[in-house]
Amino acid sequence: MAFERVITLNDEQPTEARHPALAKPRSVVFANSKGGVGKSTLALMASLGLATLYPDSRVELIDLDVQKTSSDSLRRFENARFNVLENDDFFLNSGSPNNGNLINHMGSDFPFNRTQKYIVFDSPAGNEPSRSTFLSHCDIVFVPTSVGDADVFATLKYLDEISELFARQKSNVEGPPPPIVLLPNMVDSREEFNELRNHFTRHSVYFGKPLYYAPVFRRAFRSDENDASVAKLLQQAKPYIDWLAGLIRRADQLPQPPKNLFQL
Repeated sequence: MAFERVITLNDEQPTEARHPALAKPRSVVFANSKGGVGKSTLALMASLGLATLYPDSRVELIDLDVQKTSSDSLRRFENARFNVLENDDFFLNSGSPNNGNLINHMGSDFPFNRTQKYIVFDSPAGNEPSRSTFLSHCDIVFVPTSVGDADVFATLKYLDEISELFARQKSNVEGPPPPIVLLPNMVDSREEFNELRNHFTRHSVYFGKPLYYAPVFRRAFRSDENDASVAKLLQQAKPYIDWLAGLIRRADQLPQPPKNLFQL
């Protein structure tokens, strides 16, 4: 099915005046060592959302998960502006990210052409920041988590590991490290959202809007007639997708870093 028919989030087309060109390609990553926290679903929502909200842009989805959930599901939407990129050179023989090649690719639009480019990374479960130094070269790092004890424990550990990575990479990266945004995912109530926020009060990261659970998220990767499940998901989650895409767009405007947990 043609991409433009699948999801039309806005009837109005963004204009150049409302959405001025960015200075460089924007790279974002959805990362957590814990599986099942929503990385692939959020990468799907972000990549299709960016492509539909900003029709003058190009979007690449790079799936670093060997299971290829995102890339296999989204390949049917490829067109001239939306690409699912698979490249064996992005991986080492061990299966770990080839950080040098990924970093080079993130700067491959030099000199930048007139079309804005977004690169969305979907990282695998079990990834270790110490082996994923490309994270420090991204423009924003999204860390999804749910309220479950196992997810919270793994996310707390992952945040500490990212902080250690950024501290080690400080001399290798120009400017401040990318902002880290926790994404409360699949929460059932405001009480759960507040509970989740309390777990991370000691971390100097941003705390995003909650994505409340709905049955439609179970069918995020379903290929059905007229792609009805994906269209329904993105229509139902439109306010969240608008927020997420806007945050990606203005990632360079976030102060670095917040002194304490900062709710967006």
